[in-house]
Amino acid sequence: MEDVDWLRSMLSMEQEVRPPGSKKSETKFLNGNCVKLYDEERIVAYAEMRKVGSHVEISTVLVDPEYRNKGYGKRLIEQAVKKIDHNKILCCTKNPAMAGVLHSLEFKITKWPGFWTYFILSINTIKRLFSMLIRLDFRRIWQQGKGIHKYDQFEIIR
Repeated sequence: MEDVDWLRSMLSMEQEVRPPGSKKSETKFLNGNCVKLYDEERIVAYAEMRKVGSHVEISTVLVDPEYRNKGYGKRLIEQAVKKIDHNKILCCTKNPAMAGVLHSLEFKITKWPGFWTYFILSINTIKRLFSMLIRLDFRRIWQQGKGIHKYDQFEIIR
């Protein structure tokens, strides 16, 4: 399976992350600011990084179900942190396993990452909502909306 097909499949399956785009747009993500882990020639984990206000956010963290609970999530975040050339890193999650990984890597929960970062995160959330509405992806809207209050923002400052 090509990397782009794996990414689109994972984004379709995982309702808590952004919706999948076209092959062309997902190829841009794969060639952009991201970290990928492989087992042999097969992609098994992926995370994107993007500038958000005064932080760089690690987002869209995906680990193939066959490779979960085997340390791939931690390795993925470690590699992302190493790749980021910025002193403030943010990662938002409501997944207890990912929260454990972030705690183990010395991320701390923050309630307020700053006005500009919070503003950009809010704009990104609204853009994602409109994208899902246009796609009539009501199941994803419901899944993400019902647990929005459970998200924690994890920050590490270097």
